[in-house]
Formats: sequence, C-alpha cells, structure tokens
Amino acid sequence: MGNPVVDFDLEVTEAPARHSQIGIMADSHGRPEKIKAALDFFKARNCHCLFHLGDICDSTNPASAGDCIGPLQKFAVRAIRGNNDHLIEINHRDQNQCVVSADILKFLKGLPLVRKYQNGVFAHSLPFARELGLSSMVGMLGEREAGRFFSLYPRRILFRGHSHAPEVMFIKNNKILARMLQPGERFDLQQSPSCVVSCGALTRNLCLVWRPPANVVECHRF
Repeated sequence: MGNPVVDFDLEVTEAPARHSQIGIMADSHGRPEKIKAALDFFKARNCHCLFHLGDICDSTNPASAGDCIGPLQKFAVRAIRGNNDHLIEINHRDQNQCVVSADILKFLKGLPLVRKYQNGVFAHSLPFARELGLSSMVGMLGEREAGRFFSLYPRRILFRGHSHAPEVMFIKNNKILARMLQPGERFDLQQSPSCVVSCGALTRNLCLVWRPPANVVECHRF
C-alpha cells in the first residue's frame, strides 16, 4: 500500500478524561448486529467512552456500511480507519452513491489511523502511521514492532485490532512475552510499564473493557 502523502490526520490526540470503564471493539466486518450487541454489552457495563479499532465495514459487502456506521455515530464511538474501511472509501468515491452514500464515504475518509487517549494508543494494527502511512493498517505485529512501540511510547498501552484474536504482549525480565487472553480473563497492566493488547473480533463476539483507574483490561465474549 506504499507510503503516500495522505490528506487526513494520521493522529488525533484527545484531552484526558476520567472515564472509569472504556469499551473497546474491533473488526465487525460489515455486520451491524455485532456492533449493536457490543454497544448493548458496553451500556450494561456502564462504559461511557467507546472505541472501534477499525474494519467497521467489509469491502466485500459495502452495502452494509451505513448500517454499521449509524450506531457508531449515535453513540459517539471513537473510530479508527481499518483496511476494509479504506478500500470501501477509495473504491466508491468516484462511483454513483446508490451503494455507499456520500455521507458514509465522508465519514470513512475522515477516520484517523491513530488516536491517543489518556495513556492509550489506538490503531487498527500498527501505531507508526507517520512513517508507514496507510501500510500501518495491515502491518503485522511481532516482537520487533512491539519492542519499537515500547521504546517510542514508554508507559503507554497500544490497543489494536486486525488480528481477530485477543492477546497481550508485555515486558518481563527484559524480555518481550506474549500470551492469549481468554474470555472472562482480567490482565493487570501494572505487570509491565508498556503493553500491547490485541482486541478480539466482533465477528467472534469478542471485545475488551479497559479500566484505567484499576489499570486492568478485561477480555469479554458477549
């Protein structure tokens, strides 16, 4: 996908707030019923700040884009651009608007690649948007990439989607370790000064709840 000059913000830094619970979802892939189910789950958990980490839509089913984005707009979900969202925007920008409306295309085009909120960094895959450009949406996360994040963002947490599998990477005894998160499991983020947390896919009924005051993240199946 190269390193093009793009005409949208690569990063959005938001002022810290004191939300006790933050709901995080990713990879709904054009299934609005999964988004609505996750929103109901977050509402029941009293999550007042919500994130979607990209691939809201699916490039193979662009007609469902509006039904996916509508609930995100209604509940003021902070969204990230995923590779499927990008493909829909570029594939339909010069076509008639019978499949994807102009308002939806504008929404997709305006999505940032990275957001920063409290001590969290939110991306679809990798947070290195200024260096990698659009390629950051699909770049694989391995030990080298995690190490670079830990070096560039000390004492921050990267929340990412794309992999569809809940996982945490952290530093222990100067080594980078990774392990899967199971539904219902709580991970204490104080174990490492920096962590990478991959959110499971909404298509698998998986999401995260981040509790900054307690410094923990919980993996859930709704």
